[in-house]
Amino acid sequence: MAQDRLIAVTKEKCNYDTKYTGEKIILRLKSDTSDVKSSVDYWLDEFINLPDSTKLGFIGKLLAFEHDTSLCCMKVVNSSFNGIEGCGGKPRGVTRYPIQVDALYIINRICWPRWMELYSCSPVLYDNKLDKSINDNPAKIKIVYKQYKEWYNECRKKGEIGFYFPFNKGRYGWYNGRVSGVPK
Repeated sequence: MAQDRLIAVTKEKCNYDTKYTGEKIILRLKSDTSDVKSSVDYWLDEFINLPDSTKLGFIGKLLAFEHDTSLCCMKVVNSSFNGIEGCGGKPRGVTRYPIQVDALYIINRICWPRWMELYSCSPVLYDNKLDKSINDNPAKIKIVYKQYKEWYNECRKKGEIGFYFPFNKGRYGWYNGRVSGVPK
C-alpha cells in the first residue's frame, strides 16, 4: 500500500556564518513513518535518492519561486560534492544571490548530483554574451526559468528526469557551467 507523502517547499529566515542574513529554501518530505527536512546547505542526500516522481513534485514547488528576489542567507561559494574540481572560480563582485537562484540550484543538486561541479558549481547565473552575472537581473533570470519550466514539463510527460543537463547552451546559463556531456 502506498504511503501518503507530504511534499513541502518553504522559505525560512536564516543567518549564515554570522555575516549573512536572509532566507533559505527548505525541502520537507513527511510520511506516516518519517519526516525529513533539509538544512541550509546543499548536501540534500535524503532528497537526491528519491524516485523521480517525488523529485518532480519538489521541482514543481521550487519553480514557484521564480519571482522571489529576496536574498538567500548564503554567500556565493563554489561547491564540490564529489571531489571533482570542475569549478573555475567565481565572478568578481558576486557575493550574494536571490531565492529564485537558490531554487534552481536546488533543482540541479537533486537532479544531477554527480555532475554539479561541471554544470553549476556555484549559485551564479551568467550572461555569456556580456560576460557578467545576472543574479541581480530578474528579467534575465525569468528567461532561465522559462527553460527550466519547459524541461520540467517534458520530464512530467515522460515521468522521469533523465541524465541529460539541458541548460548552459545559450546566452544564459550557470557561471563556468559546461554543456551536458550526456547525449539527449
